Amino acid sequence: MSMGNTRAISHPASLRTRLTLLIIAVMVVVLIPLGWISYRRELREMNELLDGRLAQAGRTLGTLIAHGELPLRDPDLPDIAQSGDSHHHGVVVSVHPHNYEPEVGFQAYDPHGELIAATSNLAALAPPTSDERGFRDIQLEGKLWRTFTLQNRANLVIRIAERSDNRVDIARGLVIEHTLPLLIGLPLLALLVSLAVKRGLRPVAILTEMLDRRTPGSRKPMPADYAPGEIKPLIVALNQQLERLEDALDREHRFATDVAHELRTPLAATMIHLESAMISDDPAEIEFTVRNAQQSMARLGRRIEQILAMARLEAGAASQQRTRLDLARIAIEVIEELAPLIAEKDIAFSLNHDDAPLYVLGHEVALTAMFRNLIENALRYTEAEGQVEVAIRREGSVAVIDICDNGPGIPEDRRQAVFKRFHREVESATRGFGLGLSIVQRAIELHDASIELRESPMGRGLLVRIRMAAEAA
Repeated sequence: MSMGNTRAISHPASLRTRLTLLIIAVMVVVLIPLGWISYRRELREMNELLDGRLAQAGRTLGTLIAHGELPLRDPDLPDIAQSGDSHHHGVVVSVHPHNYEPEVGFQAYDPHGELIAATSNLAALAPPTSDERGFRDIQLEGKLWRTFTLQNRANLVIRIAERSDNRVDIARGLVIEHTLPLLIGLPLLALLVSLAVKRGLRPVAILTEMLDRRTPGSRKPMPADYAPGEIKPLIVALNQQLERLEDALDREHRFATDVAHELRTPLAATMIHLESAMISDDPAEIEFTVRNAQQSMARLGRRIEQILAMARLEAGAASQQRTRLDLARIAIEVIEELAPLIAEKDIAFSLNHDDAPLYVLGHEVALTAMFRNLIENALRYTEAEGQVEVAIRREGSVAVIDICDNGPGIPEDRRQAVFKRFHREVESATRGFGLGLSIVQRAIELHDASIELRESPMGRGLLVRIRMAAEAA
């Protein structure tokens, strides 16, 4: 069933073939009716012209006879009675069989109905009746004749005739004249149309060639300057799609690298602690190794959480538009989430912000991850009974975020390195994984913001200052 449906909806594989066939079909649909209409019109006009010439010849013949231009008793011409008719006397005009003369002829009758002149091919034709005036079609010796009969002012009755074979031959010539150009021209038109379509689709072929030559992972956009107006939107959309695809591949690659890099060590440590607990007979040693395994699993959980946070941040930013967000609200939500950690370390924590909301255009997932990692770092590196302060304020059209602590701080010569993935300070006594500030850096990039690491105004520690564009109040 599916194969039958596939055949039913199949199309020519080539766009060039489809366009060529459609254009040829349109031309055939248009040209054949036009040719038929033209043929019928010319055939009608031909018949009218030949009928007019037949009538004109009859009137001219009658005038010649009436004025004596045709001798009715010429001893050099045979008499009608001598040619086989004993009732009529008149001139018989011979016709020559080697040309078209047998296909035309005439009869002339005097006012008394006597035949006074005729061509030899019509001499035996019965005289016309009064009802046979004008144009008539008659049969004579198996041939169809077109006749015109008139009675002129001298009361002479003239009948002039022409065989219809002439008209059939002319009509056949018209048919050939109308069909031969189509038979010869349509294949030529098909070839020219195919070449024209090929040339018209050249931008598509160029685009295909450029895509074939494009190396995997390339972020160079496809040029659209060469393309016509109909192709440019396609190239723009294709560039956007390729950029999104490369971003997605990069995110997947980074995520896989992060997982492989960061989960190997804690998993190995956990397995070692559990194996030690299984082979040990000392309850104290078993308790110690199990506790170490538990701590390794906790570190592993936090590491996975940070890796997933980075992946969610990048994926969310790629798929969502920026929205209008209140920085103070986001900071309050993060502080409430970290309240147990603040209480556990007995740290003096404060949040200072303006009464009026401070709005920015951004990604809520990224800004939440930024606040969480910066505040977590400050809490982690600050000793018990230390101090952490978060301040949010407006300076003109810029939103400024300050997070400072009185922890050990970071030496000035190493402040740029801490934003690299998996970078850890050697002297650090905490169990960080080098992803926190990398997440912050990514959030900063997504918002076209800037970040500075300074000396804390609390005498020691670190001040992290972030500046980004603020929305109108």
